[in-house]
Amino acid sequence: MPAVPAQQDGARVRSTDDVQLEPVPRLEWSLATEAHPPALEAATPASLRRSWIHTAPEHQVLELFRKLHGAKRRLPAPWWLRALDRGEIESRKTAFEIEDEAHAVLGTRPGWVFVPWAGIGEAGYWEFAPSDRAPMRMPTTVVLTDEHRGWLNVVPAHGETEPVPVPVKRSTGLVSMLGQIESW
Repeated sequence: MPAVPAQQDGARVRSTDDVQLEPVPRLEWSLATEAHPPALEAATPASLRRSWIHTAPEHQVLELFRKLHGAKRRLPAPWWLRALDRGEIESRKTAFEIEDEAHAVLGTRPGWVFVPWAGIGEAGYWEFAPSDRAPMRMPTTVVLTDEHRGWLNVVPAHGETEPVPVPVKRSTGLVSMLGQIESW
């Protein structure tokens, strides 16, 4: 059987062996977000920045995200990539600075623990260990977000019902609210 040439859009290719190849966008994205080499010990957001999306040229990362319709398909992506896609943050470098600033504030405070196992490609989050007490089921948590331009949300310690996250403006807002946050 003769080979069938690829379609213009690249959707299907048939070889002489009648093998059909189809692009798998989710697989391509999965490989782009996978850490290489894996972080053996992730104690900071910076230690998690090992995947292609963290190291490849920024324009290529954004191009692939858009090509795969990242926002529409809800591809798992770091907070900063969604914000970058919408033009709400200047650069990936700026996002990394925000992550590092938050870690610098919380990493020096007693009771705060960095939790590296967040979503795919994410920077992790911080938990306030002293707030992890009965009847609370979840401790006070600081997470990075693209929901607002302060880039940080604080979720107070809670039981069954999760409270509305409190928006915080970067590390300066975090520093000014730490007394209150640590009392929840």
